[in-house]
Amino acid sequence: MSDSTGFFARWSKKGSPDSDREQVRRQRLPNETLLDQNGRSVRFYDDVMKNQRVIVNVMYTVCSNTCTPSMRNLIEARGLLGDYAKGVKFVSITLTPETDSPEALREYRKTNGVPADWIFLTGKPQPVQRVQRALGFISDREDEDLYTHSSIARYCDEPLIKWTHVNTLLSPRTIARMLRFEMA
Repeated sequence: MSDSTGFFARWSKKGSPDSDREQVRRQRLPNETLLDQNGRSVRFYDDVMKNQRVIVNVMYTVCSNTCTPSMRNLIEARGLLGDYAKGVKFVSITLTPETDSPEALREYRKTNGVPADWIFLTGKPQPVQRVQRALGFISDREDEDLYTHSSIARYCDEPLIKWTHVNTLLSPRTIARMLRFEMA
């Protein structure tokens, strides 16, 4: 019995890994143009996420109550991961693109001992916010402000369409254990 234009053909097309991956990409990984800490333009999906394993968090350079301890914990957890961290990109997106220029992000990286291959992203406010909103870091609610930002890092294995998250205010050992379990 042939059904090349009926239900089974539609179902197999919808359920294909490529279409699932594209649907997730459209919803969670917009291809917005942002700037890295060196002032280079990058496309969020094409240049940062596509075919990668990535850990993404949000921060801003003058935040000391959540961002500083979160970054310290992520840096230490990355070190504890050892070989498990190879092939994983670490990316931080600023919550204040109006003030966190590439120069400010470079200085923040240097001042806080962030590894040189860690990617920091900024850019025009609307594209930055679209990326953050798609990743679930910020909401559309007007009553939420900068001080209620998340202490969550998202882990994405883009080729496998696998997502999870970790609280960056947990101990570095706990963060590393959780990420190692998710990366295995």
